[in-house]
Amino acid sequence: MTGTGLLLAVLATLFGLAGLALLFMVWRKPDRPVLLASGWALLAVSLCLWFVANHDRGVAQVASVLMLLAAAAITLPGFLGTNGLHSPMRQKPVPHPTQASALGRIGGIASGIWTFLVAGPIAGIIAFYTAGGLLRLTMPETGSPATAVVYAFMVALVLWALLSTLLLMEKRPLRRSAYAIGGALFALAVAFIG
Repeated sequence: MTGTGLLLAVLATLFGLAGLALLFMVWRKPDRPVLLASGWALLAVSLCLWFVANHDRGVAQVASVLMLLAAAAITLPGFLGTNGLHSPMRQKPVPHPTQASALGRIGGIASGIWTFLVAGPIAGIIAFYTAGGLLRLTMPETGSPATAVVYAFMVALVLWALLSTLLLMEKRPLRRSAYAIGGALFALAVAFIG
């Protein structure tokens, strides 16, 4: 990599980190659309700079680095025994245990599991099947299909992150579920029909 490419790589990494920081701030305190748009814009600029620095390999490199950094930011507070990712919550007075509170706890656990499934596997299904449909459209009839595969993979990663963020920002669980299931059915239909 040339000196200019190295400078672009450093700038792209800084823009990517700033974008992740803004998205993290929106995740902690939602309803800030300017910060959300700015975070995604910085990530897009980061991907473009990495592409200029090292073409499609650069995009793969920055996507991998940013995913590792995001995973470390989520994991390290847990190893330190802290809960640094969530905003401080006010303590509510603890009522006496009753059957209703036990059912409420079970409902809360089930809601958390469903939220994980929506933001993780279901958003991933939507992203990867949509990217598969894009791959089918962009696959060349002759020559090497490697470039089309790389682009489809990059689209899948970015789309998965975007969908997870947007689904988690939706406060109404029923609407969030409807969006996720509708998107998954649409992506499966696009992938398998035609």
